[in-house]
Amino acid sequence: MKKLHIRLFEGAPTIAQQTIIGLWAILLFAVVGMWGLTSASLLSSGASNVFLSIGLLIGLLATFFALTQFMLMGRIWWIESAFGLDRLASYHRFNGYAAIILILLHAPLITASYALRSSTNYFQQYIELLTDYTYVGLAGIAVVLFVGVVASSIYIARRHLKFETWYWVHLAVYAAIVLASLHQFAIGSSLQQSTLAYYFWLGLYLFVALNFVIWRFGLPVFNMIRFGFTVDRVIAETPTTTSVYIRGKNLKKFKTVPGQFVLVRFLARSFGLEEHPFSLSMTPEYSQAAELRLTIRHVGDYTGRIAQIKAGTKVVISGPFGRFTRKVSHTKKRLYIAGGVGITPIRTMFEESVHQKVATTLLYGNKDSSDVPLKKELDAISTDEAKIHYVYSDETRKDAESGRINAALIKRLVADVAERDVYVCGPPPMMASVVEDLRKLNVPTDQIHFEQFSLHA
Repeated sequence: MKKLHIRLFEGAPTIAQQTIIGLWAILLFAVVGMWGLTSASLLSSGASNVFLSIGLLIGLLATFFALTQFMLMGRIWWIESAFGLDRLASYHRFNGYAAIILILLHAPLITASYALRSSTNYFQQYIELLTDYTYVGLAGIAVVLFVGVVASSIYIARRHLKFETWYWVHLAVYAAIVLASLHQFAIGSSLQQSTLAYYFWLGLYLFVALNFVIWRFGLPVFNMIRFGFTVDRVIAETPTTTSVYIRGKNLKKFKTVPGQFVLVRFLARSFGLEEHPFSLSMTPEYSQAAELRLTIRHVGDYTGRIAQIKAGTKVVISGPFGRFTRKVSHTKKRLYIAGGVGITPIRTMFEESVHQKVATTLLYGNKDSSDVPLKKELDAISTDEAKIHYVYSDETRKDAESGRINAALIKRLVADVAERDVYVCGPPPMMASVVEDLRKLNVPTDQIHFEQFSLHA
């Protein structure tokens, strides 16, 4: 099975991306500089001090990478809008591996330093550090939590377990970072020896905490109070797809861009503890009643219960998120390629293209004509300049294409594909195959756009 490779950058880095990476690099340089002011001199004064110095540097870097994890997945607007949550999630995995490796190296090096200095057996020294120093014991608990989260995350991803399982496991990171910070501020030699280093790290922790609290928790609560998101009605679109319409106060002021998605928590007895990402298949900008709409396919325990949601249910919404929008386009033409319920973000973008009179083609693949979400709406929106080609893999019809969306079909139906921005959304194997075919058709990389809405896989 082909896999879709999510990279941090989509084509050449933007100015916003370069700025954020530059700020991160400056802070990393500052971390190393603070260590240099207090501990670098130890490198030339015996084996025990060499171990101590390197161990201190690795500990500081481990903390920096751990704090970076919070910034990557804190849903922080000024970072997410530059990269997109799926690309941040991809780098989050790499950064997490770097952090855990550094965390696991820190304690052995510090222990080796103390063992050499006191001529004590390594394992005896390790036990003494854990039992004789309260804050070292707390740091030990933090290490266990960090390792547990990483190991659990790998297992969850490989077993394709539920999003909420990944979510609850990651809550342990909050406790781990608190325990690690207590250890750092209580006995960290760099912070004890340098007032500048102390306030630098204090400021860094406060900066991360403030951003995390505001964007991760504060904004969704503020928006819930401001807009009063409430389920208006639940409608079956097809045998396997349900739409949830959400109303609110002054929803025109809830700024969204066609193509974006939100993270949703329905405050109902069987839904309240779970939060899931869903694309917006209707946005206030183009809906007559100023509504939000989620169109959801029944593919699991949670989505299988969506049809049971009652009108009047309160909703907590985080977002909107994503760069799968017109803002990343480079040309004046569009090709949208959707598979199944992947039509949800593309439906709003297709409508936007019609309003903006952009030359547009939509290729929409499904198994057969009996289960095509939002088909009536799409047909009503389409024009001579915005054409739709339906593609059915398991059915032959005169008014549709047969087979699957591939390079040959794309080339036949959209001869100028290399001159268009192409937006692809659907099941991951389908997206991976289509993206590969688009590259074979010489579509420039920065004109191929896709997002993966499973943030933990």
